[in-house]
Order: sequence, then structure tokens, then C-alpha cells
Amino acid sequence: MPDAQTSRWSTRQLLPPTLVFLAALLATVAIASPLFLAPQLARVSLDTSLVAISTSTEPIATLDRCSLDRPRAAMLAPGKLIRSQRVVAVRPADRHIATLQAGTVIRRDDNATGCADPVQLAVVDRVTVRRTTAAPTGESSIQTDSNRPAVVLPQRDGVTYLFAPGFNPDGQRFFDPITRRTVDLNKLGRDTVAGRSVTKLRADIPDTDLAALPDADPRTRIVKPGSWFGWPGASVEAHAFQGGSYTLSVDEQSGLIIDAQIVVHRDYRAGDRRLSSFAATFRYDAKTRESLADAARSQARPGWLAGRIIPLLAALGALVAAAGAWALRRSAGDQPLPLDEARSLQGSGWVGSLDEVRETR
Repeated sequence: MPDAQTSRWSTRQLLPPTLVFLAALLATVAIASPLFLAPQLARVSLDTSLVAISTSTEPIATLDRCSLDRPRAAMLAPGKLIRSQRVVAVRPADRHIATLQAGTVIRRDDNATGCADPVQLAVVDRVTVRRTTAAPTGESSIQTDSNRPAVVLPQRDGVTYLFAPGFNPDGQRFFDPITRRTVDLNKLGRDTVAGRSVTKLRADIPDTDLAALPDADPRTRIVKPGSWFGWPGASVEAHAFQGGSYTLSVDEQSGLIIDAQIVVHRDYRAGDRRLSSFAATFRYDAKTRESLADAARSQARPGWLAGRIIPLLAALGALVAAAGAWALRRSAGDQPLPLDEARSLQGSGWVGSLDEVRETR
């Protein structure tokens, strides 16, 4: 009984099916990457750490906080106000949620107060958001006085510090932590900031009685003789009111706010009488815009690669591999049967002669 011939595949025979397999694999990557991988990357980053500094567009006169202990209210000479904000991602956080903690301070940029503390406003805000939409989950708290516990905000709605990557500007709402109001964001159009394409949105915050809010900061209410305010009356209770607007430039890929103009006005009111605390318009400085634009590029890059570049390269690779497989198979069909293989076939009785073998090939 003749020995069985060992069948060996040559490189030329193996290469076409290998290329076909590679083409199928790359085609799968081209389809799956934008459908499955990109959405997983388009989320609020757990590495979020954003710093925004803005200065008042002009010098502002402010209420002298030291005059609260004096016979009469006084205003300080106009000076620059600085608004500083830092937003960081903290725990709890997982694949579905992220918790943002934001500290915001408005202070005078001088020592004209004569007091130890030039701060006009300070707040620590904490909110847990869905990573795919940046919408609050209902877990939120705000603290405006370090000597008092944070106030829980269970009904919070609307974004504040950032949007989700690839956000849709239509139907977005904004939450202002100080007034605790949620308002519509109106689309103003598109622009470019620090080389990034942005959508401009505006939120108008109505004047709000801060002293009437649940668990209000006691400093939002002043009870003094009318003479302290310069108003008639033996005793007057004035409430702090605040309102303003936010004009936000939102990066269209990452959802980060890379520029903003913020209008804030606060005064104390009793009836139709008003005592101004401060009123200012803030704009992010150039360094902040550049820094936030860099952060936007960094956060948008993985989703951009998974949604556009990887599918494009994979599709091109699949086409090249498929074309290579087709070319190799076609060229193999035009080649004569190798002499050794032809002789083995002739000896097995499959074909009659070498010429017939070549003809059959």
C-alpha cells in the first residue's frame, strides 16, 4: 500500500484566504468602532479638572462688608473683581455616573476692604451627573457658608459646568446654583474660540430672593435700623436678590465650556428700595480660554479617533486586503501546475500525462 502523501500548503496558497480573513476583520472594525466604541468614549471624563478665571470688564464699586458693624452702610471705591472657578471629578463615579465638585469665588482684586476677607460671594457645589448626558441624577448639594452644612438639592435639573461630548444644543437647560433656578438655554449661533468650533448658548437668570430659598444663608438677610440703609424706618429687613446671565461657548466635540461671559448683579431690597452689593460682567481671560481649549482637544480625541479615523483606516485596509486576495487568486489561476505536483498526480492515476495536467490547470 503506497505511503500517504503529506499535504503541504505553500505560502502562495495560504496568502489569499489570510487576506480575505483580514479584510473581513477590518470591515468589522470599520462598522463596530463608530457604533459601539465611540459611544463608550463619548462620556463625561472622570479625569475632569477645569480651572476658569475671569475678571470684571470694568472696575466695580462694592458694598463694604465691614460696614455691617458700623452705623451706616458704605460702598468701596471701584476696583476689579475676579471670578475664580475650579471643577473636578470626585467620587462617587463609575461607568454610568460622574460627580462634579465646583468651587466658585468672586472677590475684589485689592485690599480696599480693610477687612480680612475681600470675598463677595463663595459657593461649593456638588452634583452627580449621567456621563452620557451630563444631566443631574438628583444627588446634589450646595454650600455657601463654611460654618453651615451643605443644603441638599433633590430636584436639580439642567447642566451647569459642562455638557456631554457631542452634545445637541437644542432643548438644553441651565441650572444656576446661587439662585437655584433652572432656565432654558437659547442658541445664539456658532463661533470659533481658540481654534475650536463652538456653539454659543445664553441663559438668563431672573432676579431671585435668596433669603426666601429653603435653608437660606443668613447673610442673605440684613436687619438694621433704617438709618443704616439711609432709608426711613426704625427697623428694616432687606433681602439679597441676585440675577444675571450666562453666555456660554460650548465646544461641539467635547462638550466643555471654553469661554463664557457672566453677568451677576446682587443687591439688598426692602420694598422698592435697593442697596447695591455689586454688579459686574465677567469674561474668561485668554489663558483660561487656551487652557480649556486644550482640555477640549484632549477629551474629544479618543471619541474622534474611534468615530472617524479608525473606521476610515479600517475600511481602507479591508479594501486593500480584499483587492490583494483577489489579485493573488487570479494570478494563481494563470500559473501552470508545478512539475513535482503534476508528476504526483500522474502517478496516482488522476490524469494521463503532464501535458493533460497543464491543460487542466
